[in-house]
Amino acid sequence: MEQVAGPPGCGDVDLSTTVTRLNRIKAKNRARLANSELTRAFLDSGLALTTEVFSEASLALAEGEVSPTLAYLSRSRVLSRAQEDYPELVPTEAKFRDRWAGHQDFVEDFVAYALFARHCSLRRAIAEWSGELLEAETDFATAVHRVAYEGSQLVLKLPAYRLQLLAISSVAADPQVSLAIKRMYESLTADWFELFGHVAETFGFGLRRGVSPREINVILQAVTEGFGIRLLAGLDEPLLDDERRESLLGTAALALFVSLTDNGDGLTIEGAANGQFSRFSLNRKGTS
Repeated sequence: MEQVAGPPGCGDVDLSTTVTRLNRIKAKNRARLANSELTRAFLDSGLALTTEVFSEASLALAEGEVSPTLAYLSRSRVLSRAQEDYPELVPTEAKFRDRWAGHQDFVEDFVAYALFARHCSLRRAIAEWSGELLEAETDFATAVHRVAYEGSQLVLKLPAYRLQLLAISSVAADPQVSLAIKRMYESLTADWFELFGHVAETFGFGLRRGVSPREINVILQAVTEGFGIRLLAGLDEPLLDDERRESLLGTAALALFVSLTDNGDGLTIEGAANGQFSRFSLNRKGTS
């Protein structure tokens, strides 16, 4: 199978399992078209428009204007951007329509492609963070804070994260978008799972009874995304400390690790919570 350069940060990949709405009957022909330079040029033009639109949207939202929708990905705008950025490939409307029979087909492929790009960016960052966490001279708390801070910066810098939030709001009405979202989360969970395994092995800790590595991965991802939404909303909250390169996300991650890792007592999280708060209750009664 021919491979082409994938979304930024992804390297050379086979796009046939990501770009699936192309106007071809035979699977072999669809796969070949998915991996053509012009197909990628159209999709990258959508990414370029996304960067512009969501950068402008940050300013518009601050002024109380309406947030963008996927309407900015009109055929005419994507085609115009492709002609501007990739003139050597001679993008034309006929070639666009040859690939996607309906514009919704393009939008669905683009969302899948953009989410794949976000996954690639995070996967590359996770690989870098793995080295950060595993450096012998870096203490655990500092490393976790650094990873959380850098992750927060990615949320602010990647337009694909804003597109992800917009895509999630369309899941119920669009099965193809739903599938793309699920694939992205499955891939991210696997990458975070691998990082967690390396960290646990290096620092020699295990989880409390009843808590699985997959569960802590899901919890951390959910907390991270909730934090990201508040960050993008521009709330007047102490979310980031740029001077110390720390964040409330790092504090939350450390709290999870402290509570969910086995400190040697062998208790479940419920047992540990009951033991700790029953002591507080006894202390309160003793002072009354």
